[in-house]
Amino acid sequence: MTEISIQVNVKNHERTKQPSILKCIATILEEIIQETDKLDSQQTLFHASKIPAITLENYLIRIAKYAKCTDECFVIALIYLDKVQELNPDILLNSYCVHRFLIIAIVLAIKFQDDDFYRNDYYSKIAGITLKELNQLESLLLELLNYDLFIQKDLYNIYIEKLKQYQEQ
Repeated sequence: MTEISIQVNVKNHERTKQPSILKCIATILEEIIQETDKLDSQQTLFHASKIPAITLENYLIRIAKYAKCTDECFVIALIYLDKVQELNPDILLNSYCVHRFLIIAIVLAIKFQDDDFYRNDYYSKIAGITLKELNQLESLLLELLNYDLFIQKDLYNIYIEKLKQYQEQ
Protein backbone atom coordinates (compact mmCIF):
# COMPACT_ATOMS: atom_id res chain seq x y z
CA MET A 1 0.00 0.00 0.00
CA THR A 2 1.27 3.46 -0.88
CA GLU A 3 1.67 5.77 2.08
CA ILE A 4 0.60 9.40 1.71
CA SER A 5 2.68 11.45 4.08
CA ILE A 6 5.14 14.28 4.44
CA GLN A 7 8.84 13.57 4.29
CA VAL A 8 11.30 16.00 5.79
CA ASN A 9 14.66 16.52 4.18
CA VAL A 10 16.92 16.81 7.22
CA LYS A 11 19.68 18.54 5.25
CA ASN A 12 17.72 21.68 4.39
CA HIS A 13 14.47 21.23 6.36
CA GLU A 14 12.33 21.65 3.26
CA ARG A 15 9.23 19.54 2.81
CA THR A 16 9.37 17.19 -0.13
CA LYS A 17 6.21 15.92 -1.76
CA GLN A 18 5.12 12.42 -2.43
CA PRO A 19 4.65 12.71 -6.19
CA SER A 20 2.02 9.99 -5.99
CA ILE A 21 -0.49 12.21 -4.18
CA LEU A 22 -0.06 14.98 -6.75
CA LYS A 23 -0.41 12.53 -9.63
CA CYS A 24 -3.47 10.98 -8.01
CA ILE A 25 -5.22 14.33 -7.50
CA ALA A 26 -4.34 15.40 -11.05
CA THR A 27 -5.73 12.16 -12.48
CA ILE A 28 -8.97 12.50 -10.51
CA LEU A 29 -9.44 16.09 -11.68
CA GLU A 30 -8.62 15.15 -15.28
CA GLU A 31 -11.30 12.45 -15.19
CA ILE A 32 -13.81 15.00 -13.88
CA ILE A 33 -13.02 17.63 -16.52
CA GLN A 34 -13.08 15.02 -19.27
CA GLU A 35 -16.78 14.59 -18.46
CA THR A 36 -17.64 18.22 -17.67
CA ASP A 37 -15.95 19.63 -20.79
CA LYS A 38 -18.80 18.03 -22.74
CA LEU A 39 -21.41 20.03 -20.79
CA ASP A 40 -22.45 23.66 -20.94
CA SER A 41 -21.67 25.42 -17.70
CA GLN A 42 -21.98 28.81 -16.08
CA GLN A 43 -19.02 31.11 -16.73
CA THR A 44 -17.32 32.54 -13.63
CA LEU A 45 -14.31 34.70 -12.87
CA PHE A 46 -12.38 31.44 -12.64
CA HIS A 47 -12.82 30.76 -16.36
CA ALA A 48 -9.84 31.66 -18.51
CA SER A 49 -10.18 32.74 -22.13
CA LYS A 50 -8.15 29.69 -23.22
CA ILE A 51 -7.18 26.38 -21.69
CA PRO A 52 -3.79 26.58 -19.91
CA ALA A 53 -1.02 24.66 -21.68
CA ILE A 54 0.37 23.16 -18.46
CA THR A 55 -1.01 19.78 -17.39
CA LEU A 56 -2.68 19.51 -14.00
CA GLU A 57 0.05 17.20 -12.73
CA ASN A 58 2.81 19.61 -13.76
CA TYR A 59 0.83 22.50 -12.30
CA LEU A 60 0.54 20.67 -8.97
CA ILE A 61 4.25 19.86 -9.06
CA ARG A 62 4.99 23.55 -9.69
CA ILE A 63 2.77 24.58 -6.78
CA ALA A 64 4.36 21.97 -4.50
CA LYS A 65 7.86 23.11 -5.47
CA TYR A 66 7.34 26.82 -4.92
CA ALA A 67 4.58 27.05 -2.28
CA LYS A 68 6.39 24.63 0.05
CA CYS A 69 3.13 23.65 1.71
CA THR A 70 2.27 20.41 3.44
CA ASP A 71 0.69 17.52 1.54
CA GLU A 72 -2.40 18.02 3.69
CA CYS A 73 -3.08 21.27 1.83
CA PHE A 74 -3.49 19.39 -1.45
CA VAL A 75 -6.02 17.03 0.11
CA ILE A 76 -7.87 19.91 1.76
CA ALA A 77 -7.93 21.77 -1.56
CA LEU A 78 -9.53 18.73 -3.18
CA ILE A 79 -12.15 18.72 -0.42
CA TYR A 80 -12.77 22.43 -1.03
CA LEU A 81 -13.31 21.78 -4.75
CA ASP A 82 -15.83 19.04 -3.97
CA LYS A 83 -17.53 21.34 -1.48
CA VAL A 84 -17.82 24.10 -4.10
CA GLN A 85 -19.51 21.64 -6.45
CA GLU A 86 -21.85 20.47 -3.70
CA LEU A 87 -22.85 23.99 -2.64
CA ASN A 88 -22.98 25.40 -6.19
CA PRO A 89 -24.18 22.68 -8.58
CA ASP A 90 -24.47 25.17 -11.45
CA ILE A 91 -20.68 25.71 -11.43
CA LEU A 92 -18.73 22.91 -13.09
CA LEU A 93 -15.00 22.38 -13.08
CA ASN A 94 -13.76 22.20 -16.65
CA SER A 95 -10.54 22.73 -18.59
CA TYR A 96 -11.04 26.50 -18.62
CA CYS A 97 -11.30 26.94 -14.85
CA VAL A 98 -9.81 23.94 -13.03
CA HIS A 99 -6.28 25.41 -12.77
CA ARG A 100 -7.55 28.62 -11.18
CA PHE A 101 -9.93 26.85 -8.83
CA LEU A 102 -7.08 24.54 -7.84
CA ILE A 103 -4.50 27.24 -7.03
CA ILE A 104 -6.98 29.31 -5.04
CA ALA A 105 -8.21 26.25 -3.13
CA ILE A 106 -4.58 25.40 -2.31
CA VAL A 107 -3.84 28.99 -1.21
CA LEU A 108 -6.86 28.93 1.11
CA ALA A 109 -5.82 25.55 2.46
CA ILE A 110 -2.28 26.81 3.09
CA LYS A 111 -3.54 29.88 4.93
CA PHE A 112 -5.95 27.83 7.01
CA GLN A 113 -3.77 24.76 7.63
CA ASP A 114 -0.10 25.71 7.62
CA ASP A 115 1.70 27.98 10.07
CA ASP A 116 3.92 29.54 7.42
CA PHE A 117 2.66 31.00 4.17
CA TYR A 118 3.63 33.60 1.60
CA ARG A 119 1.93 36.81 0.54
CA ASN A 120 -0.59 36.71 -2.30
CA ASP A 121 1.79 38.41 -4.75
CA TYR A 122 4.05 35.36 -4.46
CA TYR A 123 1.17 32.92 -5.05
CA SER A 124 0.04 34.97 -8.06
CA LYS A 125 3.48 34.43 -9.64
CA ILE A 126 3.23 30.68 -9.01
CA ALA A 127 -0.26 30.67 -10.53
CA GLY A 128 0.66 32.80 -13.52
CA ILE A 129 -2.10 35.33 -12.83
CA THR A 130 -2.09 38.92 -11.61
CA LEU A 131 -2.31 39.78 -7.93
CA LYS A 132 -5.63 41.49 -8.57
CA GLU A 133 -7.04 38.31 -10.17
CA LEU A 134 -5.77 36.15 -7.32
CA ASN A 135 -7.35 38.45 -4.73
CA GLN A 136 -10.67 38.48 -6.60
CA LEU A 137 -10.66 34.71 -7.04
CA GLU A 138 -9.77 34.15 -3.40
CA SER A 139 -12.68 36.33 -2.32
CA LEU A 140 -15.06 34.56 -4.71
CA LEU A 141 -13.97 31.09 -3.58
CA LEU A 142 -14.51 32.08 0.03
CA GLU A 143 -18.04 33.15 -0.91
CA LEU A 144 -18.66 29.90 -2.82
CA LEU A 145 -17.55 27.98 0.29
CA ASN A 146 -19.73 30.15 2.55
CA TYR A 147 -16.51 31.17 4.33
CA ASP A 148 -16.37 27.69 5.90
CA LEU A 149 -12.82 26.41 5.57
CA PHE A 150 -12.85 24.00 8.50
CA ILE A 151 -12.62 20.34 7.53
CA GLN A 152 -13.66 17.66 10.00
CA LYS A 153 -10.92 15.12 10.74
CA ASP A 154 -13.24 12.27 9.76
CA LEU A 155 -13.87 13.81 6.33
CA TYR A 156 -10.17 14.37 5.80
CA ASN A 157 -9.47 10.74 6.71
CA ILE A 158 -12.15 9.55 4.26
CA TYR A 159 -10.42 11.48 1.47
CA ILE A 160 -7.04 10.06 2.43
CA GLU A 161 -8.46 6.54 2.31
CA LYS A 162 -10.13 7.19 -1.06
CA LEU A 163 -6.87 8.57 -2.45
CA LYS A 164 -4.99 5.47 -1.23
CA GLN A 165 -7.61 3.20 -2.81
CA TYR A 166 -7.46 5.18 -6.05
CA GLN A 167 -3.65 4.87 -6.13
CA GLU A 168 -3.90 1.10 -5.73
CA GLN A 169 -6.14 0.70 -8.76
